[in-house]
Amino acid sequence: MSKAIIATARQIAAEIRAQEDSVDAALAGQARLLGTLLEARRATNVPAKVGAVALDRAFEAITHGRMLRESMLAVHRELAGMNLRELAVGDVSDCPEEGFGGLSLVGPREFKAA
Repeated sequence: MSKAIIATARQIAAEIRAQEDSVDAALAGQARLLGTLLEARRATNVPAKVGAVALDRAFEAITHGRMLRESMLAVHRELAGMNLRELAVGDVSDCPEEGFGGLSLVGPREFKAA
């Protein structure tokens, strides 16, 4: 397998892992913020409607973070499913059943000695 493909695959794997960790850290931070907002309201004995819009936005942020996390995992799955051996040897596109412009693939020609 091409050394360049191996090196690139390792770089991509490291970056994906870093992004997954970053998304998880952001989600954990959002959850802590949400907990802090809820506890602060409770500890100060203010009505639940105080800061309700801010809480709604914090819940939305967690929801969006969850969707981002799912998308990153989908990227990871797609890349993990790639066949690097095929990439190392060249074109991985499917060959057409019929040639271009109505031409089709034919078998090898037999040459007759003159």
